[in-house]
Amino acid sequence: MRQKIKNKRAIQLLFLFLRKIYRYYRPTPTTPSVLITRYERNAMSAYLPQGLPENELHVQLTGAGLVRIHQGKVRDTYSLPDHPDLLLQVATDRISIFDFVLNAQVPFKGEVLTAMTVFWLTSVLHNHPHHLFAHGISIDKFLPHDLSDNLELQKRGLVVCKLEMYKIELIVRGYLTGSGWQNYQQTGKVYGIDMPPNLYDGSQLPNAIFTPTTKAETGHDKPIDPAMVHPRVAGLVRKIYAEATAYAELCGIIIADTKFETDFNGTLADEVLTPDSSRFWLKHEWEAAQREKRAPSGYDKELVRKWGKQVSIPPLSSEEETEKHFGIHHLDPDNPNHRAFVHELVVPADLLQQTSSRYLEIFGLLTDQELREFQREMMDLPT
Repeated sequence: MRQKIKNKRAIQLLFLFLRKIYRYYRPTPTTPSVLITRYERNAMSAYLPQGLPENELHVQLTGAGLVRIHQGKVRDTYSLPDHPDLLLQVATDRISIFDFVLNAQVPFKGEVLTAMTVFWLTSVLHNHPHHLFAHGISIDKFLPHDLSDNLELQKRGLVVCKLEMYKIELIVRGYLTGSGWQNYQQTGKVYGIDMPPNLYDGSQLPNAIFTPTTKAETGHDKPIDPAMVHPRVAGLVRKIYAEATAYAELCGIIIADTKFETDFNGTLADEVLTPDSSRFWLKHEWEAAQREKRAPSGYDKELVRKWGKQVSIPPLSSEEETEKHFGIHHLDPDNPNHRAFVHELVVPADLLQQTSSRYLEIFGLLTDQELREFQREMMDLPT
């Protein structure tokens, strides 16, 4: 055990050294000449609750002349007039489950998502092509003067290369849980991929599997045939998942599954291996849960998902008016009535605080640094 801890610390120190080298000596990323497709101005944005207050940073950014060209469930994207090949992405504290944006915010969530992406792309996955161009204090050189030294923006913003996005969710699963578990219960397979019998929620799969889906701006993503994805891209995300899980294992963490997004050449984009895009389990909790043939509690959005599954929802049709239904995962994000119902829900404050604590905890376990320490040392931000 002591030797394992020493090995983990040695590798973490190596990654810290590599991150410092990356900051000062990394080559300038080559931005592609293709026009952006995912974030064209006036592209369809996520449906947000009317009662959710506008992000204060948005007021400051638009006041400085930046234009928001896309509003996602969690991230807002802005054009940079003096840098047409770059974009500014800002992570908010918004939270979504089952493709609905809730009328709630999770404290520090946007900061964790930004710092986590910086961590993976500048350390463990630094050898892979990615869209990250500047982070932390370095983003100031690409912004209007009025936005300089904006600490909140530096904590949440990334300057990234414009890419022609591969409009597919590239999902890799190493463990059976979530929708994969539900599909296995129904078919004995996971989205058409043969599986051994007698598996249960949380079972480790014989090999990691690739289960891509469509990338829907609204509504639910749909599974697609893995053969539709270019073999180079599919092979790349499998390799990245293997590298990430090997590192996480040293930290006593399991990455049960995750989703990636890339351009057509396999350049990593958007968020990478965050609690929003991945399921994280503590290994010792997984081992205890497996003795009871169940999945452990996750260090991600799981607490809010569980709450959402227990919400009493309206009848799904006029024929079911006398029946009770539970779980907003049964609702349709494209249905205006369903959206209105979900947007009116009040998420318990203690649940949001617990979720925030889990995001901060998993960040600390993976990086061996508290969030403020990482922001100070690796993003050059004052604390």
